[in-house]
Amino acid sequence: MSVEKMKLLSITGKEENIDKFIADYLLESGIQTENAVKIFEKGWKLTNFEYDSTAKELLKACKIILDKYKIKYNEEAESDILEKPLQEVKNNLINIKQNLEEIEEHLKNQRHSLEEYENKLELLKHTRSLDIELDELYNLEYIKFRYGKLPKENLGKLENSLKNLNAILLKLEEDDLKNVWIMCLATKEQSAKVDSYLNVYRFERIWIPKEMTSNPKALFNEYEKKIQEIKFDIENKEDEITRIRDRDAEELVNLYSEINLYIKINNVKKFMAYDQNGLFYIIGWIPAKELTKILPKLSREKDIKYDIKNHDEVAGTPPTKLKNNIIVRPFETIVKMYGLPNYTEIDPTSFVAITAFLLFGFMFGDLGQGLIIFIIGIIMSKKKVSLGSVFQAGGIASMIFGVLYGSVFGHEDIIPAVFISPMENIQTMLVYGIGIGIILIIMSMLLNIRNGIRNKDKKKIFFETNGIAGLIFYSTVLIAGIYFLVKGKMIASIGILSIFILIPLVAIMFKDLLSKAIFKEKEKEKSSLIEKVFEVVEILLSFVSNTISFVRIAAFAINHVGLCMAIYILSDMMTGTGSIVVSIIGNVIVIVLEGLIVGIQVLRLEYYELFSRFYTGDGREYKPLKEKI
Repeated sequence: MSVEKMKLLSITGKEENIDKFIADYLLESGIQTENAVKIFEKGWKLTNFEYDSTAKELLKACKIILDKYKIKYNEEAESDILEKPLQEVKNNLINIKQNLEEIEEHLKNQRHSLEEYENKLELLKHTRSLDIELDELYNLEYIKFRYGKLPKENLGKLENSLKNLNAILLKLEEDDLKNVWIMCLATKEQSAKVDSYLNVYRFERIWIPKEMTSNPKALFNEYEKKIQEIKFDIENKEDEITRIRDRDAEELVNLYSEINLYIKINNVKKFMAYDQNGLFYIIGWIPAKELTKILPKLSREKDIKYDIKNHDEVAGTPPTKLKNNIIVRPFETIVKMYGLPNYTEIDPTSFVAITAFLLFGFMFGDLGQGLIIFIIGIIMSKKKVSLGSVFQAGGIASMIFGVLYGSVFGHEDIIPAVFISPMENIQTMLVYGIGIGIILIIMSMLLNIRNGIRNKDKKKIFFETNGIAGLIFYSTVLIAGIYFLVKGKMIASIGILSIFILIPLVAIMFKDLLSKAIFKEKEKEKSSLIEKVFEVVEILLSFVSNTISFVRIAAFAINHVGLCMAIYILSDMMTGTGSIVVSIIGNVIVIVLEGLIVGIQVLRLEYYELFSRFYTGDGREYKPLKEKI
């Protein structure tokens, strides 16, 4: 039930050593940084560091290389220590990248050349049997030639058609696609007629580029040789890339982790400042335990100066870090839903853990259904649901009160009631409910007084509604009322009772004036007498309504029994399997619906009846630097 002690730590050092300083001291220090420019008071201007995106760009480039060459790495990995300056990291990465890019560019060109030669080879493969110079055919003045392919079944028809023409038809070879490759030569005068026959028989002409018009057979052999040379070179370069990848894989992974570290360092710089003299500044709140770890390291650094201050020595308010044991810690979730305590305020987590546990159990006391809720809580915890432990605590509370009430899945005849049977003792349960409310309200007022003592707020201690004045008034009315109900007479004379009732009310009405007169505190905005009277009336009504409000916890306990009885009446109206199904469905409805309603009522009582008396919840959460980056 406490908030961790915080210290304000300010550090100054040489800007030239800032990267190493951040890596060695700040990343895991637990400091929550504040705006150094606003807090430091210097005779010269301080400036925030501008974010440097170099590391992010390097990380992206490194990641591309790692992914491209399928090198395994951890995306979250980062170096433990800073080994190399960022420029050296950049140069190493650039060298590796350039080596790989040069080879990749060479491979790209060679693959392009390979494709070109393979295309040329494809054009010549059907003419490789020709040991002639094609360019001589191109240069003939009176002869035209055509090279291409046509379907095999049309070859004989074409030959017959060209018999009476001045034309020569050469069959070169056949392919696997039922085509025959031919070369046709004809006189210039009859070339048009020959072309018409070729078209009729579905001849497909193939154009040979001029650079390939030398000897087809020689060219084919030359291209085959060139293709083999290119393939051999590509294979060697691919092997070289593999060697470079294997050689530099570890360095690339290390560079990646170092760059990640530099990114964190740059993120830290956003919370720092520097001046014109080449010094950096950082300031922030740090838990006292964390401070004891970092101070010995800082003391060893000659170029580092630091200063430590308590929260009451500075104007700012420290962040809040709750410190609770493993049993109480799950209930921090409920506290945070309302708001964190400020640094000088009592942490109500332990109070919530005890009161919420008792209130839920009191309203939902059932051994069997509590066991189900407990099991649900275990499942939620295994799935990392934050409220899992709260459900477990609620289940335990329900089981304990189930034993006290003698209730198992709504049956009150399976085990005897250890303490009380709600349905048979309705009036007593209502009295217990009010009694629990009175105790909790008084505890809340005592916590408020303690908060006033911690904050040295004398008006809050003595004259507030939930201070000593309110406590005296509330206690006097309660004691007098209870005594009268039990004994049938007043505990003291009207005069004495008036002193203990009216004086506290007057003190509450004129709390600002009294604080100013007695404690020399500044008076807040003045209010009229009518406003003060209405304030007192509101106070009286709130005490009454808040106390009576706790009747609901007894009502829910009784309601639970009644609802279960209704389910089993319906179940008895059925026979066989139907009776069992109704009982199961009914219990599920009770656990889900009533459990939810009771949980909401617990929160309502905590927040509106109790927290409103002593708790502000206006603290800011402690977020160390390592969580921000």
